[in-house]
Amino acid sequence: MRATDLLKESEYKWIQGPDDREFDEIVLDSRKVTENTAFIAMIGQKTDGHIHIEDAAAKGAALILVADEKLPQIKDTLERIKDYGTCGVASVPDTRKAYAEMACAYFSHPSADMKIIGLTGTKGKTTTTFIIHKILECSGRSCGLIGTVENKIGSKAIKSRHTTPEAWEFQSLLSEMREEGAKDCVMEVSSLGLKFKRTYGVHFEIGVFTNFLNDHINDGEHETEEDYFLSKMRLFDHCNIALINTNTRRFDDVVSYAKAHVSKLFTYSVSGDADFTMRDMKTSSKDGVPGMEFTFVTPAYEERLFVPLLCDFNVDNALCAAASCYLAGVGREDIKNGMTFVRVPGRMEKIDNTLGLKVYVDYAHNGDSLKVLLHAIRPSCKGRIITVFGCGGDRPHDRRYTMGEVSGKYSDFTVVTTDNSRSEDFSVISGMIVEGIKRNPSAPFCVIEDRKEAIAHACAMATEDDIVVIAGKGHETTMTIKNTVVDFIDAKVTSEVLRDLEKERGV
Repeated sequence: MRATDLLKESEYKWIQGPDDREFDEIVLDSRKVTENTAFIAMIGQKTDGHIHIEDAAAKGAALILVADEKLPQIKDTLERIKDYGTCGVASVPDTRKAYAEMACAYFSHPSADMKIIGLTGTKGKTTTTFIIHKILECSGRSCGLIGTVENKIGSKAIKSRHTTPEAWEFQSLLSEMREEGAKDCVMEVSSLGLKFKRTYGVHFEIGVFTNFLNDHINDGEHETEEDYFLSKMRLFDHCNIALINTNTRRFDDVVSYAKAHVSKLFTYSVSGDADFTMRDMKTSSKDGVPGMEFTFVTPAYEERLFVPLLCDFNVDNALCAAASCYLAGVGREDIKNGMTFVRVPGRMEKIDNTLGLKVYVDYAHNGDSLKVLLHAIRPSCKGRIITVFGCGGDRPHDRRYTMGEVSGKYSDFTVVTTDNSRSEDFSVISGMIVEGIKRNPSAPFCVIEDRKEAIAHACAMATEDDIVVIAGKGHETTMTIKNTVVDFIDAKVTSEVLRDLEKERGV
């Protein structure tokens, strides 16, 4: 396509150069520029793409898109790149919005042929999207999935790079889904995805707000809680139906914003009044698979449901998913049947073994999520809770103390280990975690730097009455130590540890 074809939906000014060159990809990284690409100079959180426009021109970019506000600063650069002759330059008021509009135009607005269910919130997005996706699939509807763990197109699963992809990748995924015949897509919509307009141009049939916690507020994400909150609210800007958890912080603010933008609003809650609620929750099992059972209460009927995931908070996720599917027109039997087949990588993922040990991998990676997890596990644990975790390097230090304190209080034994220590020394990170643990007098723990050895130690000391939780990494597939990135998947490593233990014990 030519620049003028893709910019037809955007407000722009042509600055210089030819406007008839063809290109087949738009990039944000000047290192990826070729003669068949357009380069958008994006103003980022840590860098500004406008400092790279001369490099993009030298590599033969067909188009360079710049921000109106930067024109005075790049006047000399634009004059210099005239020497390259074949590079067109246009400016727009908002490069992020224009990027999304161009991606929509290039892929011919694939979302127009689909019903999109988008979920935002601090916790629960991944598990809930997996449940919704499985229910929709089991009901006979072809459905795509976009999220933190993976993107699914038909039977193909693609490892995710971002919870919500940049606009070009996002529209490309939707286009592939449309080609595969998908009529639905369920996706996680991150606060940064909304803030940076990655989903701009897409209309959500259902927008779900799960909860709002004090997280993601730092130099690399959101400067203030208000910025974080308002970024999430943007989901409702282009949305038909809103579904909101009544138990979230700032519930009244969420409802007020949503009412001003959507045509219909519904609520859900595991406790209290709401359009969708539940009752009679209990730990249960089906065909030998442990999980949670509850009665799903809707405006039209009540149905007993089973989800093969442990912990109270997964009932919250399951309720949200069931309500979303109800609003999407899925029948009660399809909701009931589909939910029984759910499996979510790295979210209370049970690691099978013949030892009778209860071993789970979970993504809980801060104090709040670890507290919720351990508190939820306690009622079903006849023995000890043994928790294995570490904290990332080059990240806020508070998390180390709080996770240590939480594990010391709610676990019966803690194994402190490594987790993406990056440039920091493990001894420094683990020392802070231990300080947190020691806020609970006499709380037992040990420190084992090698993560596989730490997992092996926890499994070896466990009995059938105990529950072992390997927390922090969940679905992640690598670990960064100094400048080295190594393959490390908690579920895979834990499975290997258990196979070795089975051989050792002759089971």
